[in-house]
Amino acid sequence: MSYSPALTYFLDRLNGFSTNTFKLQPQNQNSAKANQQVRFTLPSNALLNMRTFTMHFNASTAGQNTRLPAKIDSLIERVEVTAGGVQLSQGLNFYNVLRHAKDALCGSKTNSVMGHPRILRENLYDASMANNAAEPSTEFAIDHWEGFIGTCEPKILDASILPDLVITIYLTSDNILTQSLNNDTAGNFVTAKGASQTIAPSFSLDNIHATIEAIGLADSVYDNLVASMIAQKGFVEVPFKQYVAFENVHTGSSRFTVATQSLDRIWCAWRGSDANDAAKPPVLVNNTGSTQKTDFPYWLDEERYVAPAYNFKQPSATAGSKVTYQLQLNGAYYPQYAAPDTDVFMISKHSTIGNHNIQEMTLPQYRNNFFVNVFRLNMPDSEYSRTVSGLDTRSVSLNGYLNTTNADSGTNPNVIIFAECTSTLRIGSGRMIESVM
Repeated sequence: MSYSPALTYFLDRLNGFSTNTFKLQPQNQNSAKANQQVRFTLPSNALLNMRTFTMHFNASTAGQNTRLPAKIDSLIERVEVTAGGVQLSQGLNFYNVLRHAKDALCGSKTNSVMGHPRILRENLYDASMANNAAEPSTEFAIDHWEGFIGTCEPKILDASILPDLVITIYLTSDNILTQSLNNDTAGNFVTAKGASQTIAPSFSLDNIHATIEAIGLADSVYDNLVASMIAQKGFVEVPFKQYVAFENVHTGSSRFTVATQSLDRIWCAWRGSDANDAAKPPVLVNNTGSTQKTDFPYWLDEERYVAPAYNFKQPSATAGSKVTYQLQLNGAYYPQYAAPDTDVFMISKHSTIGNHNIQEMTLPQYRNNFFVNVFRLNMPDSEYSRTVSGLDTRSVSLNGYLNTTNADSGTNPNVIIFAECTSTLRIGSGRMIESVM
């Protein structure tokens, strides 16, 4: 017989523990512009708390009435992690779109103090040189990461058994910025720039550096434990999430294929056909900005904007019908019926990790600004128990299709399909490593 922890007295002790935070300077440059990259080498022979890796920088924009998108990690196109020159996580293009897509359904992970959570119409938070010469740049930080940095387990990684770890961050293009006619009214803010606005929107970063927490233990018990595990099994395994992206102009069916030991989820982010165009004005979120403040729920009725590159909108339907959605995986259908958007939302809600944190929004806002679908293929809560339980598609080539019916053939939206996989890093003696997709 055992008693509840609420009634039980217990205490664990860990002696000889120490911690400190290190500042990391970039290898190549401490300033960067669109389409450039920044590289950091992590400390070696240390226990690194990977969840604390943070990239700090000052950002500025050029171009009258130019705004950065909501979420400062919108500036990142790809994140790559290597060990001794070997890719652990090759990263994916459209990393920024993935971040917005996951936040739409799982709740925002953006740091509200340093993460630029919103596009602001009147506040000069974006520090545009054309708007605010007195404050040419603003300080930002990115502390939440997808892929290896944010999902490797254990999160405190022993760098002494690995070759030198290098993180390379690729910046996106200037096309993700917005530029408005003016910021005096909401109407002008969502209107395209005028002919007199001749400076193209652009962004630049300076004072770039990173920080990470390193942990120390007073004795060699942990080192001996890891060494014995490697000697006994030949290697230790570090699971982490990896994503593969497929961009399509959707005309009723979009194909994707991936070979992995565990296909966990399929994410579908729907965007307008002009999502990649440059110098677009922001989009006003559906049913926001009202002066009456009468819509329910009232806290969703504030003036709110999203950048067109991250405005997720469902495909337009033919007259008198509703668009339906369904995956086809090597002939098997998921779900087993062609589901309308409301059914897909509930499937998506139950397919996310921590679905109770889903973003506060109305149904029209989901349809017009946050339309992201996700289909889970692994056991619920596998991530919490480090269980590889998704589809193994290595021996049989997976031909996947995202199918829709009743969509207006004249719209042809842009859709990005993200295949979420569980990969493993195997670490052997002598710092030998193997990455299993």
